[in-house]
Amino acid sequence: MVLRVSRFLGVVVAIVASPAVGLAEPQIAVVSAAQPADAAKPKAPEASAAAAITAPAATTAVAPVPSRPAITLQAKVDLTRQTMTVAEGNRTIATWVISSGVEDHATPRGVFQPEWTAKMWYSRTYDNAPMPHAVFFKNGAAVHATQSIGALGRAASHGCVRLAPQNAETFYKLVQKHGLVHTRIAVFGTPTYSRPLVAQRPVVRPQRVAAVAVQQRTDNGLLSGLFSNPAPAPVYASSGPFAPPARAYYRPLRSY
Repeated sequence: MVLRVSRFLGVVVAIVASPAVGLAEPQIAVVSAAQPADAAKPKAPEASAAAAITAPAATTAVAPVPSRPAITLQAKVDLTRQTMTVAEGNRTIATWVISSGVEDHATPRGVFQPEWTAKMWYSRTYDNAPMPHAVFFKNGAAVHATQSIGALGRAASHGCVRLAPQNAETFYKLVQKHGLVHTRIAVFGTPTYSRPLVAQRPVVRPQRVAAVAVQQRTDNGLLSGLFSNPAPAPVYASSGPFAPPARAYYRPLRSY
């Protein structure tokens, strides 16, 4: 008996031949190929990559909120009363008379932080008008000194808040002391706008004109006199005890 063993595709094939017969009659015995020892054991489930990496505790970094600067200097501009009250902290130190903007150039209302200052400035809009000790707070409007002291107490400016020179200098120094970020200017109220009086022509009523005599002509043929004011009584062309009364001439009425 001849035994042939061959491996084909993982299957062991055994061919057995009998010696009594000339031709071998194949007898195929199929034996499963032995699997390795490792394949027989079940594999443990692999851990996911996300689970293998230990995630750190979720923490959100919170940026520190910047604190607002403390307001240490306040200026309250009352347009109705035409005054400006200045306070350091909670203590009022002064109340001054002002001149705010006229109706066509009203002073801006609101709460403002000063933008910039100038010890001496000349307006580029209004013919280089001087603006000493100017504290600008909104679109070119500023608190500054004025020489028009007689206009203080009423609306008279082009939008600025005017102060007497010594008061404007004091406020300018206070702003320099406290700083722009620590200063606030609050503008509120409504001023009383004064309108200029319009001159009116006096109305002259026409008066009734009495009879006026025509004077004699002069040598040049012109009237020696124009019609004069009304006379109390008609003047006759001739006089005399026996002269008949002449016809009186009356001037027609006309308006003035």
